[in-house]
Amino acid sequence: MRRHLPRFLTLLVILLTFGLALASAVQKSPTMDEQNHIARGAAYLGTGDPRLSVEHPPLVNLLSALPVHLLLHPNLPLDTVWWEAGEWYHFADLFLWEVNANAEQIVFLARLPVLGLGLLLVALVHRWAGQRFGPWGGLLAAAFCGLDPNILAHARLATTDVGGTFFIFLSGYALWRALRRPSALRLLGAGLALGLAFAAKLSALAFGPILTLAALLDGLPGGPGRVRRLMGRAGLMLGLLSLGLVVVWATYRLQIGPLGGGAPLVPAPPYLRGIGAVLDFAAGGRPGYLLGEVSTEGWWYYFPIAFGVKTPLATLVGLLVATGLMSRRPTRDDLLLLVPPAAFFLASTVTRLNLGYRHLLPLLPFLSVHLARLPQSSSHPITQSPNRARRLLSIVLSLWLALATLHIYPHFLAFFNPLGGGPEEGWRVLADSNIDWGQDLKGLRAWMDREGVERVRLAWFGSARPEAYGIPHDLLPGVPHGYFLSSDPGFNPDDPEPGVYAISVSNLVGAALPDPDLYGWFRDREPEAKIGHSVFIYRVEP
Repeated sequence: MRRHLPRFLTLLVILLTFGLALASAVQKSPTMDEQNHIARGAAYLGTGDPRLSVEHPPLVNLLSALPVHLLLHPNLPLDTVWWEAGEWYHFADLFLWEVNANAEQIVFLARLPVLGLGLLLVALVHRWAGQRFGPWGGLLAAAFCGLDPNILAHARLATTDVGGTFFIFLSGYALWRALRRPSALRLLGAGLALGLAFAAKLSALAFGPILTLAALLDGLPGGPGRVRRLMGRAGLMLGLLSLGLVVVWATYRLQIGPLGGGAPLVPAPPYLRGIGAVLDFAAGGRPGYLLGEVSTEGWWYYFPIAFGVKTPLATLVGLLVATGLMSRRPTRDDLLLLVPPAAFFLASTVTRLNLGYRHLLPLLPFLSVHLARLPQSSSHPITQSPNRARRLLSIVLSLWLALATLHIYPHFLAFFNPLGGGPEEGWRVLADSNIDWGQDLKGLRAWMDREGVERVRLAWFGSARPEAYGIPHDLLPGVPHGYFLSSDPGFNPDDPEPGVYAISVSNLVGAALPDPDLYGWFRDREPEAKIGHSVFIYRVEP
């Protein structure tokens, strides 16, 4: 019984992850990007045409839309100029809120496959950690991955963040196995896993050279023949990357077409256009918010700060201890485990796309396996021996993490650790998908019912339609549907009219507004209530 206890407890962790994510998902309205992802997948499944799969590859979107396609047979607004032009924002808006009458069902079903990928991620973290550090290490890694509020926040959303994280981690694990015990089947699996990662999220392309670097560094130690060994590793990785790109092409049904009018034919043109769009965004910048400032230039320290304030303190403490332990007896396996997250984190400091902690999610499963070394005094699962101090530390850190996660439930997206001021003050540090992604319309409706408020003046940051949730409102300047909108030109930002105001945090701080100080009058005042930490309520008296 004692031998099977870690696996039994791991199963409980996975069930707890499932329960927390699912119970939270049903309480949250669609976030800013969800309807776009769902519509892309539904359109591809319904037509076989990937014209909308540009900024994001189709794999996760297809998986997400599959239960919607099979169970609901949704209508597609194909007779519109938006479909002809491949313009997904307006197409998605029509798809979810006009041509179909069951938006809630569509969103719920589309979230389930992503939740499934999140559970597979926790299981894979347990497997790699267990193979390296034994069953108790596998349990600890599963807990730190599955109970991380940032993983839970995105595992319940129909976006590509957790799906991309799973396939990136799968490619790292498959490469580790293939390099340790090479075989044709394992090498084939590593190439396929890389392809699935590339087809899940465009940022996964960065892990092509990153994993290549890790493989080359892994081949450096040893006796004579180092140059030949490195050349062999380079050739092997070139072959795996080539296979991965073929997999990407297959997800576009081996499509060949021009990138633009008169351009030569290329494979998977939407994918290549997506890469070009991301490079344009990176060069031109997009509005970002950090520590009270709004900028399109970005900050090199954005992601270090985001990691420091949104990663649970229990995880940060565990990482410090685990890194200290590793430094005493580093192994080759640590290169393949830690080079990918370290290189990706460093690369994130040079990007101008400061869009949120969710872009750091691929680090978390690798770091969870790194934490798995804490319970044992030996890093080898065969020669492992118990260490009471480390076991006690592992239990304390696990309970600390679990309590922090349960305390923020069900508002996982708004998690901030005490260094960031917690969820109450985190909006002063970060905005957008870090705290307010348009997820709390249901909470706003419930608050209005409790307080007897019949109508609100709404500064909305999201893509869902407030009227679909029975919210009588006057729409103020904000960023609904992904675009700046002012439907109330009479709004006076210096002397607001009397009434009840519901202002999304991302609008409150001006994260994506032409005038960042549009709601400065409210920002300087204490709100009457906070809905899910993302919508602030202000009552302006006559």
